[in-house]
Amino acid sequence: MPLSKTSRQKLNTCHSDLIRLIEAVAETEKCAVICGFRGRYEQEKAYHTGKSKAKWGQSKHNFKPSHAVDVVPEPLNWEDIPAFEKLGEKIMAKADELGIKIKWGKNFKGLADYPHFELTEDK
Repeated sequence: MPLSKTSRQKLNTCHSDLIRLIEAVAETEKCAVICGFRGRYEQEKAYHTGKSKAKWGQSKHNFKPSHAVDVVPEPLNWEDIPAFEKLGEKIMAKADELGIKIKWGKNFKGLADYPHFELTEDK
């Protein structure tokens, strides 16, 4: 399932391993990329609205290229947690298959961030 132009633009701000991973997942799963690189304004806004626990410079979204990507199932329904879990499990399985080490935001303490996937330090 091809990514939309907007998803592609956001994905292209990410590290090549994340691009390779999400492209592989998108071959079989209908999904959208909602965030790759996040600039200072966007990061501070996410922090101040409680959508992120990280201030500017502390998030993997703030690297260039981004070491984090936010991916959602389509059609998007923020209340459909099982759809997020299904997509997340596919992303984690594909990452393992490709040898890409990532963490899933679903497992973060204090903020379950279902769309968020980030490269680990030991990638």
